[in-house]
Amino acid sequence: MNTALLDLLDGYPDTTIVFGENCMEQLASLLDELKAKKIVAFTGNKSVEKNGAWRDLLNATGHSDTSATRFSEIEAEPCIETVEKMITFLETEKPDEVIALGGGSVMDAAKAAYLVYQAGGKLNDYFGVAQYSQKHPGKNIKKVICFPTTSGTGSEATPYSNIVDNALGVKKLIVDECIIPAYSFINPAYAASMDRKTTLATACDALAHSIEGFLNTAKDQAHPLANTWALESIKMIVENLPRILENPNDMKAREALAAAACMGGMVIRYKPTGLPHLCSFSWFGRIPHGLAVAILVPYAWKYYLAENSVRERTFSLHGVFAPSPKNAEDIIKAYCKFLTSVSVPISLKQIKTLNKELLDKTAKTATACENRMKLTTAPRPVPVEKSYEVLSAILNDAWDGNC
Repeated sequence: MNTALLDLLDGYPDTTIVFGENCMEQLASLLDELKAKKIVAFTGNKSVEKNGAWRDLLNATGHSDTSATRFSEIEAEPCIETVEKMITFLETEKPDEVIALGGGSVMDAAKAAYLVYQAGGKLNDYFGVAQYSQKHPGKNIKKVICFPTTSGTGSEATPYSNIVDNALGVKKLIVDECIIPAYSFINPAYAASMDRKTTLATACDALAHSIEGFLNTAKDQAHPLANTWALESIKMIVENLPRILENPNDMKAREALAAAACMGGMVIRYKPTGLPHLCSFSWFGRIPHGLAVAILVPYAWKYYLAENSVRERTFSLHGVFAPSPKNAEDIIKAYCKFLTSVSVPISLKQIKTLNKELLDKTAKTATACENRMKLTTAPRPVPVEKSYEVLSAILNDAWDGNC
């Protein structure tokens, strides 16, 4: 990967990001530096055998004289009950360090479990914004060391952990700077084992992160490089996702996509996502998260255009989605054409597991959980009293595919 892109990753102040095929060797050095004699590794069920990441981790820990125990029962869209099992595992093993080796689900669950293990209390105590940090100002906790094996969520660089509450039928969000990983190791080769469906869904998630963050003009002062990260991420995904779908073994494109996904996470650490993510939180198990947010982006985007700053920012994407647009709406239409070109539907009615009743419930219940902060952090904020009206309009537009 070129030096300029590595410099962009190095510009992220919250996480030391190690990129490339020699990641495990550098992990061994880190474990020696941290004097870690025992680690717990959280993984999914089978993917880390398929992509070789578990074998490589065992080799690395062997060289560093560190023992590793593994918890591998983390499902896609991890739930509260799974995180509670992970906490119990940590209490039994009492590791010096924790490693998350997997996709966004594994990293999110590991961040949540390690937080509760160290902080005490119940998982529900930490849903919402900065619940730990506000109650324990200045008190640091250890962070999960991340090895992403997909190219999408950017969880290796974010303060977020999404966990499913089965009782309520919704994902709940922990937002706290204390869980931003201090070290993340990205080997793009691990993502090469993803099937087409997973590659597409995770890349769409990364694309949504970067677009939503780029449009969030109210947060432009949060970090001077955030918009640069976002724009580069968008460009790399648009250029390289079609290449990977055509040739899954294109490692140059895989490298670009892995960097783009990480930068998407870097972006939303400072410039959070908005209405597409808010609306998708109750759709787990029905549609891959990345597809859900990517489909919702243009319809929320049209709502955001009432903000002049968002309309102007949108025009900065000319040449990425539209070579010579007449207005911001043309760019949104070109975004929809890109989705179509990579076989992503632009209408929710094409998703057989969704229905109008669910969409109405989504609009009604979006403000009834810890995720309601996204109404206020959206590029065009939504007053709580108007949330049903606004979200219904966006969801109905997305149902019909009025892109």
